[in-house]
Amino acid sequence: MHEETFKTRYHEMNPQGKIPVWVLQNYFQEAAGIDAHNLSYGWEELSANGVAWILTKVQIKLLKPVSGAQKIKVKTWHCYSDKIQSRRDFILFNENGEHIAKGVSWWLIMDLSKRKITRSPQSLIDLNDKNPAPIMEASMEKAPRENELGREINSFDVIARLEDLDSNNHVNNSHFSAWAVQSAPQEVSDAKNLEEIIIHYKAEVRLGDKLTVSAHEAGQNAFWHIIKRPADGREIAAI
Repeated sequence: MHEETFKTRYHEMNPQGKIPVWVLQNYFQEAAGIDAHNLSYGWEELSANGVAWILTKVQIKLLKPVSGAQKIKVKTWHCYSDKIQSRRDFILFNENGEHIAKGVSWWLIMDLSKRKITRSPQSLIDLNDKNPAPIMEASMEKAPRENELGREINSFDVIARLEDLDSNNHVNNSHFSAWAVQSAPQEVSDAKNLEEIIIHYKAEVRLGDKLTVSAHEAGQNAFWHIIKRPADGREIAAI
């Protein structure tokens, strides 16, 4: 397990003075990268071999809103790896030691030159704990097919910018959360706190890609957000 502490910054707050979910994702991702490096599977080690971690799904439960400038502690650990994917769990605390968020994430290793998934090295699988300690039960809910979506209630277009890219030369995963929240009805976003977000990542987004983000009814104050690339009709993510 690895622990990392972050100081929230004023420019990370939303208009209500709260720290949004995509900022908390960035804290988790930073802590995860440090822990992976400590296990010899960080960006430095993988990039030297032409491969990289790719996030395929993340589930986050938000337990308590985070407001104002304060210190946030992240605890994260490698839960297990199989031949194809790895699970990493995390939990976040505010400076009073209260749980503010917890979640699970699933990762694959991609060959950067071929842009194809590779098998997990045996040395990574050997890191598995005989008695893994998952932070919570993972949702098995699958992303809906297009004909299963509820009524569309909002949509907007976005273009991937240079500042959206990460070291893997594609849009970083936290931007998908921001786009999803933006597509939710304004009256819901203003009156409610986000309780849970599940993101299914399906394809990369590269510099200059034009995307459409839409929100669809999925129950009371619940929504599916679909990110598509009109140029090829590809669904990029379901949230």
